[in-house]
Amino acid sequence: MLKKLSFRFSAAAIGTLFFIELVMILFINGFNFRETLRQTDDTLALLVENGGKLPDIRAMPPFGMRGEFQPDNRADREWRYTMRYFSARTDGFITVYNTLNIATVELDTVEEYAEDVFSREDFKGFYNGMNFRCQVKTFNDGSRLAVFCDFSTAAQSFGRVAKLSAGISLGLLAVFSVIIVLLSKRVVKPVIENQEKQARFITDAGHELKTPLAIIRANTEVIEMTSGESEWTRSTINQTDRLNDLLQRMLMLAKSSESSSFSFAELDLTALARKLADDFETYCNAENKPLEANIAEGVIVNGDAKMLDMLLSTLLENAVKYGKPENPIGLSLAESGKYLTLEVTNLCSDPPQGDTRLLFDRFYRGDSSRTRETGGSGIGLSIAKMITEAHKGKIACNVEGERVTFTVRLPKETHVKAGFIAK
Repeated sequence: MLKKLSFRFSAAAIGTLFFIELVMILFINGFNFRETLRQTDDTLALLVENGGKLPDIRAMPPFGMRGEFQPDNRADREWRYTMRYFSARTDGFITVYNTLNIATVELDTVEEYAEDVFSREDFKGFYNGMNFRCQVKTFNDGSRLAVFCDFSTAAQSFGRVAKLSAGISLGLLAVFSVIIVLLSKRVVKPVIENQEKQARFITDAGHELKTPLAIIRANTEVIEMTSGESEWTRSTINQTDRLNDLLQRMLMLAKSSESSSFSFAELDLTALARKLADDFETYCNAENKPLEANIAEGVIVNGDAKMLDMLLSTLLENAVKYGKPENPIGLSLAESGKYLTLEVTNLCSDPPQGDTRLLFDRFYRGDSSRTRETGGSGIGLSIAKMITEAHKGKIACNVEGERVTFTVRLPKETHVKAGFIAK
């Protein structure tokens, strides 16, 4: 249990840390890329507006995020010499090329690029991968201008920042993951100890209560033998039996959460379901609620026979207790692919309302008066849920009008480790 909870805590903490770092990386690199692209587009727009070349430095407007242009600022004065671009202008017959501000692109390549973009409508975007940012503008006289601003250096810089941020984040994730794993057992240990103390208390108290309950029942039976049966003695015996049943279920839940192991083996669920149907048939008929079984042939499952027997018995017993008289109870078993489905259906004059998932909580009572009448303890369905989850399955309750259906879906092959501890 300690290892299992420690693993879950570590996985949740590391997963959360990974998500936070991923969001931070995406935000930082996204902001960096957006600002780099915006500055490049500002430069591109300036080049287009000035016929494919940068204007006189003292006539330049504010640029990018640097605030007002300062002609005496060294960085601002040097900025125009860091721009790498080329342009081409055509009036339909003659094309003029400007390659003075770039050294890595040959004139033949410039002509090829210009021909390509001039064959399109007004274009703005990346060209040749992310090597260039290009904009084409058509003027009123019909001439066209294409400006290519080098983006390769910015792209390489962006790539380096992305790799660096990812590397730092992964390194931090690895360091914090080791710390989380080392501290996880210490963090969850008090929770486990508290849970184990509660389970031990229930177990010890249950065993201590068994003896006085047995004595009360025996004394009551002696009174009946000597003085005759009365409504008071019968009520005492009924309540004693109910308390014994409640104790047995509480002890089972306590043991399952403490150290109980399920014995998984290949099991003929068809035979088990038919045996239970036969066992419950007389009980159902006595309550005027006939049992209708529809059980598929040859359903084999990897599970614990005793636990699955208890699961089906609990659902059938619940259907008989709360089923509407003179209406049948349905039991069905079917398989589909790698899964099998068990369903127990009954009509109920007072079906459960609201969130039916609460029915599987321990000691949940939707109607306490009705529970007292039927002798329910509020534990049966929680045991059914525990058994289902131990088999890696799911259990649900569906209410349609007066029809109440409990559905259990189990995988045929339940892969569990030896000494599985039920939750």
